[in-house]
Amino acid sequence: MNLSFLFRTALSLALTGLLLLPAAAEAKVVYRLANTGGPNDDYTFGCEQFAKNLKEISNGEIEVRVMSNGVLGNDRVATEMCQQGSLDFNLVGQSQLNLFIKPLLAMDLPYMVEYEKNRQFLMAFDPYDGPLYKYVDAEAQKVGLKLVMTLDSPFRSYALTPKSGVENLASARGVKARVTMSPIEKGFVNALGMNPCPVGWTEVYTALQQGTVDGEIINFGTFASFNRAELEDRFLLTRHNMAKLFVLMNKAKFDALSPEQQKMIIDAGRKAQMEEWDMSADFDLKGVEYCKQKNIKFIELTDAEKAEIKKNLAPLYDEYLKSIDPAFVKLIQDVQK
Repeated sequence: MNLSFLFRTALSLALTGLLLLPAAAEAKVVYRLANTGGPNDDYTFGCEQFAKNLKEISNGEIEVRVMSNGVLGNDRVATEMCQQGSLDFNLVGQSQLNLFIKPLLAMDLPYMVEYEKNRQFLMAFDPYDGPLYKYVDAEAQKVGLKLVMTLDSPFRSYALTPKSGVENLASARGVKARVTMSPIEKGFVNALGMNPCPVGWTEVYTALQQGTVDGEIINFGTFASFNRAELEDRFLLTRHNMAKLFVLMNKAKFDALSPEQQKMIIDAGRKAQMEEWDMSADFDLKGVEYCKQKNIKFIELTDAEKAEIKKNLAPLYDEYLKSIDPAFVKLIQDVQK
C-alpha cells in the first residue's frame, strides 16, 4: 500500500478526532489574598466569603485563594506587595493602612465612632453610594490600590483581674493596663488614669498570670475565645475603640479587567462585607453570653466619668487632628447623624 496514502489517511483521522473533542474551557483567573487572621477570626470569615461569592458570581471564571495566618507577611508587607503588583489582594487593618492613607488615623482616635451607631457607620462603606467608601477608595487609588470591601470587628473595652480592684473610673487610677506600641492607645490609657504597659499579644496571658499587667483592651468575642474568665473577672465598659479592616486590590490589575469582571469583584465584596458584619455582631453577642455565664462584672461608665475621660483626651485630639484631612473627619461625623 502506498505509504503516502497511509500518512494522509492517518493525518486526516487525527484532525477529525481533534475537531470532535469538546472545546477547551476558558482559562480560569486565580488570585491570591493575603490575610493575617487565623481560621476562627471574623475577618477570615469575610475573606473566605468574598472568595466564595466571587467564584459563584463569575461562574468559576475568577478564583481567590485566601492565604491566612500571615503566611505572605504582616499587614504592612502585604500592602506593599499589593501596591507593587506581586500580590493581587490583601487585608489590612486601619492602624496599618494609615501608614499609606494618612487620614485613616482619625479612625484610631477614641470615640470617633459611637458604639450605638456602628452599623450606620459601616453602611457608609457601601461601594455604590457610601461616602466613606468613595473617600477611602479615592485615597487608595492615589497609592496604587483599589478598595474592595470593609470588614468589622467588635468594640473593645478593658477586661481586668480581681487583683485590680476596679469598681469605677476613680479606682482604675494606677492600674497596669496592657497596650500595644500605638501612641494613641497609650494616650487613652493615660486619660483613664491607668498605667500603660506595652506587652506583645502572645505574652498577655502570662503577663496577666504573673501580675505584670492587671488588664487588657479586648472585645467580648475574643475574651470568650481565649477563655479569659480564667484570669479576669470584670470589664470597665469604655467601648471607645474598634478596628475596621480593608481588603484592597492592586489598582493596575483591577483596571485591566473588563467592566463586567470589575463589577463581579465589587459585588462579591459588597455581599461578603455585609455577611461579615452580621457574623462580627453575632461573635460579640456570644462573647457577652459567655461573660454572663462566667459571672463577669460589667462596670458601666457614668455620664460624669465619660465627660471626664473626653476632657482628658483633648490634648490627644489636638495633637492628631491637626494633621488629618478635616473633610474626612467631617464625613465620619456626618454619617453618624
